[in-house]
Amino acid sequence: MEWREFVQQYFQAVHQSSMDGKYERLLPFYCTGESGVQEEWDRLNREKRKIEERGVKLLAVQGQVTPMCWVDTDATIEVTVRWQENKTLGIKHTKYKEANKRLFQLQLLKTNEKWSIIGARESNGDQKLVVEEEEEPVIVVSGVEDAINQPMLIVHGAGGYNAANAVAYAERYWNTTNPVYPRFTDDCTNFISQCLHAGGIPMLLSKEMGKGWWIRTGKGASWSYSWTVAHSLYLLLKSGGPPMRAVMKSSAAELVPGDIICYDFNGDGRFQHNTIVVAKDANQMPLVNAHTTDSSMRYWAYEDSTAYTPKMRYAFFHIRGV
Repeated sequence: MEWREFVQQYFQAVHQSSMDGKYERLLPFYCTGESGVQEEWDRLNREKRKIEERGVKLLAVQGQVTPMCWVDTDATIEVTVRWQENKTLGIKHTKYKEANKRLFQLQLLKTNEKWSIIGARESNGDQKLVVEEEEEPVIVVSGVEDAINQPMLIVHGAGGYNAANAVAYAERYWNTTNPVYPRFTDDCTNFISQCLHAGGIPMLLSKEMGKGWWIRTGKGASWSYSWTVAHSLYLLLKSGGPPMRAVMKSSAAELVPGDIICYDFNGDGRFQHNTIVVAKDANQMPLVNAHTTDSSMRYWAYEDSTAYTPKMRYAFFHIRGV
C-alpha cells in the first residue's frame, strides 16, 4: 500500500470513529508504545467524553485531507497534511455546524510492507510558545492570497461595542485572512483584536509596543503587544479599562456572543490563547471561533485541543465597550 492511501484510510477511520464512538478501530493504524501516538489517542478520547457529557449527537462528519509536504527517509516518512473537518451536531432538537482547519503531522514507519503511525500531532495548533514582551510575533504570508479578491467588512468608526458586528467578522474570517491585516504564525490574538475592532472598539494609539491597543498596517507595519500577544490582551481585558471596559465573569455560561475567553493551557498564570463567543448551544454554553487552529462554532472548553492539560484555566470576559 502506498503511504498516501494509508493516510487517507486513517482519516476516514477517524471520521467514522467520531460518528459511532468506536475509536478502537484506530488501534491497528498505530505503533503502540509511542508517546506521540498516545497523546493523540488521549485527545480523541477526551473529545469523545466531552460529547457524551454535553448530550450531543454527532449527525454527520465530512473531511478533506490534503498532503502539503513530506520528508522521505530510509526508515520513515514525515508528512504534513491540511485537515479540514466539518461536523453537524444535534443537541436538544437543534442542529449546528462546527468546523476546524488544522495542519497535522504524521510520522509513518513501514515494516514488513505494512505502514504504521509512530507519531501524530497538530502542527502550529492551539498550543503557543509564550511570547515574551520584547519579542515580536512572526508573520507568515501564506493564506493571504485566498482573501485578496474577497469582500471585506468595513469598520465605520466607534460608537460603543456592537457584538453582532464582531460576530459577523468572526464568522466571515474564521478560516481566511482579511488582506488589510498581516497574518501571524500564532494568529489567535490578532484575529480576536480584529473582531473587537470590527465591533466598534477603537484603537488606543501609541508609539510604544508595550502601550495601548493598536496596529498600523501597510509599509512599515507595527502593532502593540496587546493586539497580538495572548497574555497581553488578557491583562488589558482584566484591567477593566479602555477601550474594551471588559467585565470578568465567573463562568462560561454567563457569556454572550461577542464576549472573549482566554486560555491558560498550563495553569501557570500565562495565557496563551483567545477565542470569541459567536453563539450558544442548546445547553446555553458558548461556541467559539478562533485562529491558529482555525475553528468555527467550536465548543468553548477546548478539551479536544492538542494543548489541553489537566491544569488548564480560563478567564471569561464580557465586553462593554466605551
